[in-house]
Amino acid sequence: MTASEMIQNIGKRLGIPELCLNEHGLCRIRLNNSIVIDFEEDDTKNWLHVFAALTDEAANLPRDMMLKLLRAHYLFNDTGHASFGLDADDRLCLFMRAPTAELAEGLWVEMFEGFFSTYLEWKERLSSGAIGETFSGDDLPILPPGTFIRV
Repeated sequence: MTASEMIQNIGKRLGIPELCLNEHGLCRIRLNNSIVIDFEEDDTKNWLHVFAALTDEAANLPRDMMLKLLRAHYLFNDTGHASFGLDADDRLCLFMRAPTAELAEGLWVEMFEGFFSTYLEWKERLSSGAIGETFSGDDLPILPPGTFIRV
């Protein structure tokens, strides 16, 4: 699939069949005036980046919340294979990138739905202050130095 086809596919599923990338390879959807998801095709046209701001106040998040975010991010434990990060405006965002070459439509839909549900879950957790329990990492095996795990 191309990035344009990926966007059109999501648009059709959302009831916005005219959804497309602009001449700069960008697209933004706004749902319910509170959910904003941005799409950006990279310059190589090999990847479609998907990102959405979770909070504008990343600098004001309590230490405990930041620790839980990092624990959730560890090995993508509770992020739906997306990543947390800060954008240029220091907003806490959820990011994902999808390859455009040889990506089946069903897999793209599954990836986007996973991203979207993860976004909604963390947006709610952050806005309510109820981060909840995430994977502690205590169950990880203790490995000798120099050991690598192939995933």
